[in-house]
Amino acid sequence: MNPLPVISRELRVRARSRATYWSRFAVALAVGLVWLPQLMWSRWLGAPGAMGQSLLNAIVITGLLVSCATCLLTSDVISSERRDGTLGLLVLTPVTAFDLLLGKLSSAGLSSLCALVAFLPMLMIPVLAGGVTGGEAFRKALVLPDALFLALAAGLWASAGGHEWLKTARNALIMVATLVLAPGLLQLLWGASINVQIRLLSPLGTLYAAEDGPYKVAATGYWVSFLLVQAAGWALLLGARIRLQRTWREERDEMTVPLPAPADKAATEPDGPWLSCSWTPPVPATADEGETKVAPAPSRPLADDANPIAWLLQRQRGMQAILWAGAVFGLGSRLGPATWFRFGRPRSYWTLIMPLDLAESAIEGALFAWAVSRFFVEAQRTGELELLLTTPFGASQLVSTQWQVLKRRLRWPLLVMLAPALLGMMSAMAMNAAWLGPSPSLFRLHYLVSETLNCASIFFGVGAVCWVGLWFGLRAGGQAQAILWTVVLARALPSLLGILMWALVSALGRVSIGLSAPVLALIWQSLPQLMSLLFYAGLICLARRRLLGGLVAGEPGRFDLRQTISAAARDARAAIEGARHWTPS
Repeated sequence: MNPLPVISRELRVRARSRATYWSRFAVALAVGLVWLPQLMWSRWLGAPGAMGQSLLNAIVITGLLVSCATCLLTSDVISSERRDGTLGLLVLTPVTAFDLLLGKLSSAGLSSLCALVAFLPMLMIPVLAGGVTGGEAFRKALVLPDALFLALAAGLWASAGGHEWLKTARNALIMVATLVLAPGLLQLLWGASINVQIRLLSPLGTLYAAEDGPYKVAATGYWVSFLLVQAAGWALLLGARIRLQRTWREERDEMTVPLPAPADKAATEPDGPWLSCSWTPPVPATADEGETKVAPAPSRPLADDANPIAWLLQRQRGMQAILWAGAVFGLGSRLGPATWFRFGRPRSYWTLIMPLDLAESAIEGALFAWAVSRFFVEAQRTGELELLLTTPFGASQLVSTQWQVLKRRLRWPLLVMLAPALLGMMSAMAMNAAWLGPSPSLFRLHYLVSETLNCASIFFGVGAVCWVGLWFGLRAGGQAQAILWTVVLARALPSLLGILMWALVSALGRVSIGLSAPVLALIWQSLPQLMSLLFYAGLICLARRRLLGGLVAGEPGRFDLRQTISAAARDARAAIEGARHWTPS
C-alpha cells in the first residue's frame, strides 16, 4: 500500500483551485452572520449566561451544518474519474482501491480541515460572553471534526458506486441526513420503551452529551458517542472500498478484454455504391447475444425554426429537481420564523431559528446558483460557448433565451415560495375586525404593506440569485466558485444589510420623530425591506450588464472583486452626473 503518490496528485490539483482559499473566508463569514445578530440583540436574550450558551449552540449548529455539507466535496471525486476515463488508467498502475480512497479522503479532508480551523476560534466568543465553560466549548469543538470525517466518508461511499454527480450528491446527502437525524427520531419514538441511548449514534447526540450537565452525570456517554460516530465513518469507508473494488475489477476486465474477431467481408461491406445505398454497418454481438444488432437510427433533427440554445438548455438533466429543492428550502426559511413567532417563544428566535433560517437561505441560494450557472460552466468546459457566440444569435440572444427558459422553469417553484405571504395577506383581509384589536384598518394596512414588501423581496431576491449565478457561471471559472460568489453577493450581503438596517431602525426609532403618525411609523419600519429591494434591483442591473459585456468582449476573464467594485462605482458616478446635468425638455 502506497497512497502517497495519489495524495500528492490530489493536493496539487486542489492547490490550483481558488475555492481552496476562499472556503476559509466563506466559513468565517457564515459564522459571523450567526453570532453578530445575537450580540446586537443581546438585550432580548436575558442574562449574560443565557447569551453565551445561545451563542455557543448557534455557532456549533452552524459548524455542524457546514461539516455535514462537506459530503458534496467527495461525492464526485471517483465518479468524475470514471466519467473522464482516468479511472481505467489508474487500474493499470500499482495503485490499489484503498490507496485511491485514502488519497481522495486526505486531499478533501485537509482542505475541509483548514476551513474548520478558521472556524474554531469563533467558539471562544461564547466563553468570553460568559455562562459557558472552556471544557464544554472544547468538547463541542471536537464533535465538528468527527462529523466532518463522517460526511467525507459518506461522500466517498456514494461516489464509489455512481457515475453522475447529481445522483451521487443526492445519495451522499441522504446518507448524511439519515445518520445525523434518524437516531434522534428513533430515540423520540421508542426511547420510553427501550433503555438504550440510540441518539448516541448521531453527532447530535454527541453534542448533547458534551454539555456540562450530562457530561458531569455520565462522561462515558460523550466518548462512547464520539467513538460510535468514528466507527460509522470507517464503516462507510469500508463500504466504499468494497464498491470500488467491484468497479476496479470491471475496469480491469474491460482494459484486458481481447478484440473481437473480424466478421465476414460480405457482412461488413455494402452491396452497391456507397453514395446510393441505405446500408447500416452492424454492431458486434455481445457475449450473451447471438444475433447482430443494427445501429440505432440517428436522433430527429431540429426544425428549421427551432432555437438551438433553448434545445441545449432543455437537455440539462436534473435542473428542475434542483430548482424545486431550492424552493423547498426557501419555503422553510420563510415559514420557520413565522411559525416560531406564532407558536414558540419570540425571544428564542435569535438562539434557535435564526441560524437555521440563514442556513436554509444559503442552501436555497446555492441550489439556485448551481442550476442557473451550469450551462455557462459546462459550455466553457466543452467549448460550446465559443461555437454559440459565432452563430447569428449572438450574445444578446444567448442571454435572453436562457432567461426565458429559466422563467418557465421557475414559475411554479417561485409560486410555492410566495404562497405563505399571499395566504397571509388574504387571511388578514378576511379576518373579523374584532380579532384585529382597537384599530383594525391600521393593522390591515401594516400587514398588507409588510407582506407586499415580503413578496417583492422574495421575487427580486430569486431574480438577483439567477442573474448573479449566470454572471458568475461565465466569470468564476468553475462551478464551486460560481456558487460561492453567488451566495456571498446575493444572499450573505443582503442578510447582513437587513440586519444592520433593522438594528439601526430599532435604535433610532425612539429618538427620532416619536413615530406618532401611523404612516410615518409604517414607512420607518419598512425601511430595511425597502433597502433590500434597492440592493436586489441594483445587483440585477449590475449582473446583467456585466454578463452581456463579458459575452460581447469574447473570452471571459477571471472574476476580480476589486475591479467589479471600481466598475460599479464608475457606473454610479456616471449615473449621478447624468442626473445632475439632465434638464427636462
